[in-house]
Amino acid sequence: MDLHEALAEIERLRQENETLKTENETQKRLLFDLNEKLNEALKAKEAARERSRIERIKTFVPKTETLDAVVINETEQVLKEKRIRKAKAPHYASFDFERHVTEVVYEKPEERFCPVCGDALVVASEKVRYVVEAIPATLKVTKIIKQSLKCPRCNVQDNRLYYPLSKAVFPGSILTPSFAAYVADHKYELGIPFEHLSRHLRETLGIEISKQDLGTYMARTATLLRPLVERMKDDLRHTSAKVIYADETTLSVSKRPEADQERKKSYVYVFTTSYYDAQIVLYDFHETRAIDPVARWLKDYEGVIVCDDFAGYGKLKKENPKISLQRCFAHVRRRFTDIVKALPEGKKQEGNAFKILGVIGKLFHSEALYREKKLLPSEILKRRNEDHPKILKELEGLIFGCEYKPNSAIEQAVAYTKKVWPELTTYLSSGYVEISNNIAERAVKPFVINRKVFTTSGSYDGARYSALLFSLIRTARINDLNVTRYLEHVLDRIGQTPQDALLPYSPDIVKRFRNAG
Repeated sequence: MDLHEALAEIERLRQENETLKTENETQKRLLFDLNEKLNEALKAKEAARERSRIERIKTFVPKTETLDAVVINETEQVLKEKRIRKAKAPHYASFDFERHVTEVVYEKPEERFCPVCGDALVVASEKVRYVVEAIPATLKVTKIIKQSLKCPRCNVQDNRLYYPLSKAVFPGSILTPSFAAYVADHKYELGIPFEHLSRHLRETLGIEISKQDLGTYMARTATLLRPLVERMKDDLRHTSAKVIYADETTLSVSKRPEADQERKKSYVYVFTTSYYDAQIVLYDFHETRAIDPVARWLKDYEGVIVCDDFAGYGKLKKENPKISLQRCFAHVRRRFTDIVKALPEGKKQEGNAFKILGVIGKLFHSEALYREKKLLPSEILKRRNEDHPKILKELEGLIFGCEYKPNSAIEQAVAYTKKVWPELTTYLSSGYVEISNNIAERAVKPFVINRKVFTTSGSYDGARYSALLFSLIRTARINDLNVTRYLEHVLDRIGQTPQDALLPYSPDIVKRFRNAG
């Protein structure tokens, strides 16, 4: 191949690469549109769900309590409370399992014949347990008889018994995938406190399960599901758009270690994808606001984090130069909006706060136009670099070129803007990056709503498993899955089915469980 042929081949490959790049961007643009429409539809559905949710919650609230009282008084606990008992009663002593049995299952060892003499094995002993499945408005009880076998000839000499290997997801417990999904859905989707769910099970379904046991059930469920959530975290770290939206909210913990008694607040961090990728949202609890334990999983991340002004992300960027930060323009705008709102009606349009809002409004208006025209990310990037520098220059003049009264509201808003200014324009280097952090703020809202239900978490461990389960449940919800059916499916197959086939955003799962009810 001579030089001219080589150059021609290089040009052909370049054009082919550009074509593939455009096709890929087009696919991502379509995915963005689908995810945006899905989120809009979910917002409308959530409004209807909220009315239904309140009606469902009322069935769990005693007539002597108001709904507000429930919202305030729950304390979630995993650790057993110390209680004085006159006599140790067996678990669920008041519930007649035998009367509710609808199915009997025998568990037998795989061996059927004695490997020594060849005689058929006979039953040596039986151990009975019951498992409970949740069916709307009722429970299905299955009686499990675990048989051990022995050889009638050889057992006299070797005393050997053959036991079945348990295939239960929750061995030795009444818990089943369907019952675990039932509890998780009521706790983390409906926001029913464990105490009230326990009362509902006792009064409506006749089975006594304490709030401590319900907490333990969810801890065991979270432990089973942890590998799947870790896989979600890995997928979030490697999104094709290379954008993560992050936010955080507070959470009080009532039972803290002795060394942490002075700590008033802990934090739940939220990380989510853009609309250009599969929809994932992760909730991560940490005792403190220190960024090191929070973002250890982001140490090797290469991409943009869209966030507020939390200094921890700056430390993360300093430690990992491959990370870029886009600070939220909506946070900036909000500070000046509050100033204008506080002014008398006739003076709202006076002063620089109103002017600054107008300039920021131009940025958001142009972004809305790019979306309306369904521009590809590369086209958005091109238009931004044509349209925005002049607008940003005007804003910069109002922020840095004017004097403001010390300690005034506008001076504080301007100081905030100056602090984040170097990282307000990262979006000019990627068409996949939004100028606001609204996606993460929407993701944190469901946790804030459910936090009203428990106000505090009973322990650090309880907060961790709550965040883990919330991650899986909310990701299922934003992909419009039937949460209960999806959780039951996953718990029934976890550890036996490849993780790819169980993720709440995998095509097969979405096809099977979306809009299922």
